[in-house]
Amino acid sequence: MDNWLLYILILVAIAAGWWLGRRERSKTPVGIGQNYFTGLNYLLNEEPDRAVSTFVEDLEVNVDTLETHLALGNLLRRKGEIEKAIVVHKNIVKNTSLDLDSVHLVQLELARDYLLAGLLDRSEELLLDMVAKDGPTKKEGLKLLLEIFEQGREWRKAIEIAEKLAIGSETEQFEEAISQYHCEIAEDHLSSNRYDQASESLSRAMGHDARNARVSLLVGRLENEQGNYEQAIRTLQRIKDQRAIYVPESLDLLAQSYQSADADPKALQAYLETCLDVVPSISIVLFLAKRIRDESGDEAVAKFIADHLKRNPTIRGLSQLIDLHIDNTHGVAKENLAILRSFTEALVAGKPAYQCKSCGFEGKVLRWSCPSCKTWGTTEPIFGLEGE
Repeated sequence: MDNWLLYILILVAIAAGWWLGRRERSKTPVGIGQNYFTGLNYLLNEEPDRAVSTFVEDLEVNVDTLETHLALGNLLRRKGEIEKAIVVHKNIVKNTSLDLDSVHLVQLELARDYLLAGLLDRSEELLLDMVAKDGPTKKEGLKLLLEIFEQGREWRKAIEIAEKLAIGSETEQFEEAISQYHCEIAEDHLSSNRYDQASESLSRAMGHDARNARVSLLVGRLENEQGNYEQAIRTLQRIKDQRAIYVPESLDLLAQSYQSADADPKALQAYLETCLDVVPSISIVLFLAKRIRDESGDEAVAKFIADHLKRNPTIRGLSQLIDLHIDNTHGVAKENLAILRSFTEALVAGKPAYQCKSCGFEGKVLRWSCPSCKTWGTTEPIFGLEGE
């Protein structure tokens, strides 16, 4: 009995092994043979030309091998081999056996290749054909089209695409972008003194994002250039309630509007003091310091700056405080202050003033669209010891 049981178990084991082996062999996609592994070997040995040639010429394009071809093209693109990625993706598109969704998927990848290669017209042509039909890749195609129009500064086309994307959970994101596109158009009008068109674009921008501080900055500029100084003041002061971190961007234009309107400078000082309660910006402190110095002298302004530094220490504020004291000292004390002043200058020299809250990109000038992650309205002044 024991021998019979052992014999049966051996037969079962052999049968199971045969079945599993057959199952594994059946998983191998049609069209994959020795050349597939040869191509992989070329790829691993950093021979992309031979790898592409092997895959394109010898590996049949079908439903089973589609992912392999796509993976190869995407790998080449990530490695910077854009021309070779285009060859791979174009080879897939030529195949007529794929279903429409698969064709659209490949067109999307080919459009990305063209975009990275700087061939915007070809990328746009592919995507427009693709998004004209419904499918699982339509949304990604629209987003890529939007990137193309942003890169080409075709703001009206960008607005048209963004309006199609502004649905569901991403509505707010694209509404903010549309507002920024209208601001871009308004800036073009302002640079050519087309004030009516600029005003119309800014009204539309505000309609899409009421918290867009850039709109208030541009409307303030528009009103100031047309001589409507009191309206410019009211518009610029809205920034405190929209996004107070951008108040420093309005200081020069606000001061000019107050002066041109012959308005009470104490009203400007009172407004900025309320801003400090919301956003402790050293730019606002230094702006107020100039007026306090003119009215009350060095001692008063030194106390004002020192009080702020106790609560919100910054190197820029310390430098200004040193400047105030250095004029009233002599001998060794003055020399020591001069050395300290040079140290503070060196600490902030070359430091970025703005940072994107989305990806962390830093820069010295305010960019409403982050150069790195391409998001709009996420770049803000840097606060802290080396910033505001």
